Amino acid sequence: MKPNRRAKKYAEALLNVSTKLNCIEETGKSLLLIDKLIGHEKVFRAFFYTKRIEPTEKVEILKNVLGDLINPVVHEFFALLAERNEYGMFMSVANAYGKLQRESLHIIDVTTFSIDEIGTDVINSIVSGIEESTGKQVELESQINEELLGGLKLRIGNTIFDGTIANQMAKMKKVLLQNN
Repeated sequence: MKPNRRAKKYAEALLNVSTKLNCIEETGKSLLLIDKLIGHEKVFRAFFYTKRIEPTEKVEILKNVLGDLINPVVHEFFALLAERNEYGMFMSVANAYGKLQRESLHIIDVTTFSIDEIGTDVINSIVSGIEESTGKQVELESQINEELLGGLKLRIGNTIFDGTIANQMAKMKKVLLQNN
């Protein structure tokens, strides 16, 4: 089985167990914590990937150091990876789990791009409109892009809705050139 497919299978299994134990978010937070530690802390990354420490010792060290910060499901998952010597897959599994978790909780990411800060009323209107049309909870991030001439661009998942002046001018130019 390919590594990406295996990571997705592990993530699906983690989500199923977490759903049954009613700890979806706690599992996600635990995976994210370890993922961040691997990504940002050299000492932890060295500990995580070293082959000098026996897998069972690693599991015990992880339990002792991180203790209650890590969900028991993630402890068991780490033990499984340690047993199978598949540490390198952890970050892929954490990423896949995050996506599956958001899907299972019906959360959609929306990013707005504008030339300056958007007012609270506009943000609330955008959020409620998208939630109403998709039936999902919206997590909105606003970004300022000074290259835009004006208007608003939305990214909902992988779809972009471009209502910027620059886009409207490009469309107008295309229409004018076609009429010549």
